[in-house]
Amino acid sequence: MIETVEIEKVFANGNEWHHALKKVNIQIQSNEFAAITGKSGSGKSTLLNLLCGIDKPFKGKILINGTEITSLSKTKLAKWRNREIGIVFQSFHLLPSLTLLENVMLPMEFSPFKRNKKHRALELLYSVGLSDKANMFPDYVSGGEKQRAAIARAIANDPPVLFADEPTGNLDTENAEIVMNLFSNLLQDGKTIVMVTHDLELAKRTDRIIHVKDGYASDERSDSADVHGAQLI
Repeated sequence: MIETVEIEKVFANGNEWHHALKKVNIQIQSNEFAAITGKSGSGKSTLLNLLCGIDKPFKGKILINGTEITSLSKTKLAKWRNREIGIVFQSFHLLPSLTLLENVMLPMEFSPFKRNKKHRALELLYSVGLSDKANMFPDYVSGGEKQRAAIARAIANDPPVLFADEPTGNLDTENAEIVMNLFSNLLQDGKTIVMVTHDLELAKRTDRIIHVKDGYASDERSDSADVHGAQLI
């Protein structure tokens, strides 16, 4: 389960402090597909960065599957991220100097899969329909293929939780559907998925929608908008 407890995030602007997130309390159950929606600048990507451990809150705590990640040192947090979560970015973040196969193998360098990393990477590329593109470089495949390779890389170490920041933002309708189908397969494998998206139609296909609007984040599928409420400035 993913849980935030009264988390706040502030940024300095000259001599002033501005709250980006204030008293955020949300819960996402294990093996649930959750969407975080809202307009640009609403705070949804800031929230995702906190959940991923990329950034730390000013106050409060974040627990993911029983681990309070806000109390971990930088070294322990890096090890935790490599083992416990996968991240998919809108702009793919594949290394252009490596083949798709090598990109997928990269996270396994410091994991229990290291000894069989090539075999596992080939299996993952097969699972996302890219076995015939394994030895190609990112610049020579389509955007949809890059995103599928990025998903394969994100699950290389078999993490229980997958975070995705606008994973279909740079894709056409057909490739967006392919990505959503891949996520459905991962849910069947027991993964928990948290996706930031502007696309409300895609969000409606998830189990839970956390919508950020007018300074508030509310769970649209709870009995009350305040159950998982958050004040955002």
